[in-house]
Amino acid sequence: MSLRIDVDTNFPECVVDAGKVTLGTQQRQEMDPRLREKQNEIILRAVCALLNSGGGIIKAEIENKGYNYERHGVGLDVPPIFRSHLDKMQKENHFLIFVKSWNTEAGVPLATLCSNLYHRERTSTDVMDSQEALAFLKCRTQTPTNINVSNSLGPQAAQGSVQYEGNINVSAAALFDRKQLQYLEKLNLPESTHVEFVMFSTDVSHCVKDRLPKCVSAFANTEGGYVFFGVHDETCQVIGCEKEKIDLTSLRASIDGCIKKLPVHHFCTQRPEIKYVLNFLEVHDKGALRGYVCAIKVEKFCCAVFAKVPSSWQVKDNRVRQLPTREWTAWMMEADPDLSRCPEMVLELSLSSATPRSKPVCIHKNSECLKEQQKRYFPVSARKTSASQ
Repeated sequence: MSLRIDVDTNFPECVVDAGKVTLGTQQRQEMDPRLREKQNEIILRAVCALLNSGGGIIKAEIENKGYNYERHGVGLDVPPIFRSHLDKMQKENHFLIFVKSWNTEAGVPLATLCSNLYHRERTSTDVMDSQEALAFLKCRTQTPTNINVSNSLGPQAAQGSVQYEGNINVSAAALFDRKQLQYLEKLNLPESTHVEFVMFSTDVSHCVKDRLPKCVSAFANTEGGYVFFGVHDETCQVIGCEKEKIDLTSLRASIDGCIKKLPVHHFCTQRPEIKYVLNFLEVHDKGALRGYVCAIKVEKFCCAVFAKVPSSWQVKDNRVRQLPTREWTAWMMEADPDLSRCPEMVLELSLSSATPRSKPVCIHKNSECLKEQQKRYFPVSARKTSASQ
């Protein structure tokens, strides 16, 4: 199931065909969870693309017979920030979603489903929402001496927190350098801003590929840190992965490849790569080698590391496309021009109160203001439109 632009339509707006979809609150709850998630993802991509492209209409064929919008509801999981931009209606066996253009007054310049920028928040690896991502990117453009990291703790509490994290860092570094661990050994090291424990799943390679990008993005975007695969996150006990189930050479290559593929965006001129060190710590049980803990040390990154390309979409050249990382970042960072060197100019239309891809409007301070020009050249009242021939 993919999105396509419907060019054979009677609507003047851009129409995105989302294919077939099951609708209704109860009906969608009874669906196969993977299919339900896939259909929802397709609809959200279409919504996001039209929000970023001046608005339009999503057309979907209703798959379940007997569906009635008024009785059954919709059942789609739409982010709250998008809902005010949508109107819906049923037209026979099709469901139409009317999408208004995104408005930058929402606080960010474009609609995004997921930034895929992660950071460490105490003991959690959390994805940044759009506003957090924008603040983070702006912070990264500043020189280190100008970065102002807010801290809600008082001076004494903040100093104690820094000392606590410093002690954990020392313990984590010591653990990282150990050659041998004991099975079910309880580590005197809790999870923290700089330490994360992850248990291996049955599929070791899939586990690493699923969790590692988020961990690396979070540590690189915060203060750096350590992730230990094979340590229980609640009991802090060493479990490891059994030696029969792990190929160290293959796993090392998989980890190296995974990290090298992570999207990064540079604001600096040095453009370094992500710096990390990988160790395999032996896990012994009653004197015999039982398995391994995979330990990765990630350095703080100069700019921005993404777990994957941001999930943000637009309609361009009659197709729905995902914005590349660089384009998404540039769009997020668009700002009004600096008029400090042009005192005779004033900003008449700001990007902060416009639709996506709008341009700022500057006029001479002695010129007729933009609103007056609009009234003169395009005289429109609430009930009457004037036109000249």
